[in-house]
Amino acid sequence: MCNGTSLKPYVEIYGFHYVECENCENLFIKDPLKNIAQLYQNDGTESSFDDAYYSNNVFPIRLEVISKPKANFINKTYQNTNKIARNPLWLDIGCGAGELLYAARELGFDILGFESDTKAVHFANNKLGNNIVQEGFLDINSCDLNLLKSIQDAQIISFLNVLEHLESPKETLEFFGKEMKKDSLLVIEVPRHPSLASFVNLVAPNQVYRHLIAPLHLNIFSEKSLESVYTKAGFKLVGKWVYGQGFMDIIHAFTGFDRQKNLYKQINQISNEVQKVIDKNNLGDFLLLVLQKIKVKK
Repeated sequence: MCNGTSLKPYVEIYGFHYVECENCENLFIKDPLKNIAQLYQNDGTESSFDDAYYSNNVFPIRLEVISKPKANFINKTYQNTNKIARNPLWLDIGCGAGELLYAARELGFDILGFESDTKAVHFANNKLGNNIVQEGFLDINSCDLNLLKSIQDAQIISFLNVLEHLESPKETLEFFGKEMKKDSLLVIEVPRHPSLASFVNLVAPNQVYRHLIAPLHLNIFSEKSLESVYTKAGFKLVGKWVYGQGFMDIIHAFTGFDRQKNLYKQINQISNEVQKVIDKNNLGDFLLLVLQKIKVKK
């Protein structure tokens, strides 16, 4: 991210080696797979994320617990920019099952989604209406013309939990900086380092199930590394939300963590309260940034 050349080993997870930049603290996989895109493609009949996302039972829960709080936070930040447009377009790239778009529409936005998982596209359009979500993969070197026009027209572009999967995150942020219009907002959400979850993955690498997920998460971003890129790309920070679940990661790092079901349930019930203390002390493992485009492309 910062073009630094001084790297140090961080941890090996399932045969993949994460290294840390000594300049900006960014973590990244030194030996990624050669064809990353194949991990996210399917024929529409099944998907690796069926039970977790593409379920009529799960959708309303994720909508209320996850997407609506994020949409409200983003919308509040948008309202505070004093650059309110008529019929504002909210574009969600990598929109998954479409929960965030659903919440955005309830807030009064025109909505459009873009998603590479065929089954997700079908599921999201069933919830949102036909053709709200289009199928495709963001290619910054040869961008789909419909997607490019939407990027240029949108007041808000959400790009949540996608940047860590890309081989060229720096170039992707620079691409948005070139194509987005002045005063529009780019919202990114990424795994964050340093964090408690990073530490748990470091000391229990054989128990990793989230955060440093090899080979899917190519980067675990530091705030310093992101700032070094988005400021040069023409953005300023207008909103930030740090959160995580590192406390439960500690519990899950132990084999047989739920051996005593009742005790595990009690620990789980206080996890939000404990996690707030962790997040308050800047050790949360997720970072949501709202960036405003302030420079016009040359």
